[in-house]
Amino acid sequence: MRRSTLPARIITTVLALVLTPIALVLLSVGGQSVSQVFFEYGYRQDLSAVIGPMLVQTLGVVLLAVVALSGVWSSAGLVAVGAFSVVALALSAFPLALSWLYRFVPSPWIDGAVYGVPLAVLPVLGAMGLVLTRVRRDPRPRGAGLGALGIVLAPLLLAGGALLLSWGAANGTLLALQRFQFDLQPLAVLATLGGLLLILAGVGVTRWSSFALVLPALVLLVGSIALALAPTAVFPILTSLPRGVNVVAPTLMLYGASVAAGVLFLVFTAVLLRARAQARLTPPEGTDAVAAAYPPAPYPAAYPAPGQHPYPPAPPAA
Repeated sequence: MRRSTLPARIITTVLALVLTPIALVLLSVGGQSVSQVFFEYGYRQDLSAVIGPMLVQTLGVVLLAVVALSGVWSSAGLVAVGAFSVVALALSAFPLALSWLYRFVPSPWIDGAVYGVPLAVLPVLGAMGLVLTRVRRDPRPRGAGLGALGIVLAPLLLAGGALLLSWGAANGTLLALQRFQFDLQPLAVLATLGGLLLILAGVGVTRWSSFALVLPALVLLVGSIALALAPTAVFPILTSLPRGVNVVAPTLMLYGASVAAGVLFLVFTAVLLRARAQARLTPPEGTDAVAAAYPPAPYPAAYPAPGQHPYPPAPPAA
């Protein structure tokens, strides 16, 4: 088992707790401008008007990638920011608290929370930290069968989680703020909680297969690029989704949640492979490193007893 050092845990935790909120704010600020341009122009292609906001979002994605890369040294930072998924879930369950934040925080900073951007990012980071912790404790492969099952299950679980999160945000937070009706919506809360659990499970299957997130990452990145280059072709597909989902899912993509998740999936795949390799090369805890590197011979030579000559007597002279 390979444990991270205490300084590595402290540094990665501070790094994650500082960079992740900044990244979420950048995604929200850039996403507000991008969504306004896209809806104002009726989905027509006008990349010149969104280059600046997209650069802001790109910086946010880069910061999230740095947080994911910190998992090479320690998973403490990823687990720490993942724990704040509980706060994001509470805000979605009680949108009245989110409405109070608008009095103290600039609206572009938290607009992304209305559509579930934190819930699309924080659980992913937390699940990555948990997987890395488990892999460092036991890096043994789980077999080809479980590996293939993980590659199949990951896209299904993540897609189901995204749909539930979108439906919960539409029928909970978004509806409450639009109508100023802040009553608790049990179905919306259950849908959001279920989506969060499915996302945790979708990332968690990388315990079986290190490459389980590659296909979802490619789908998210290709879909985001297609949305930016050909919105008139992609938006009709997104708006044909079930009611509520067809409002939140396109906006989540415009807010950069899909790009962020796709990049995080690819970065985490590299980090996970690195962590597995490091854990396999590190001797178990309590094992002497020199003894592990140079194990004793399987058949040690027998040494002569005390007082016994190590060589047979010479034959008598002729």
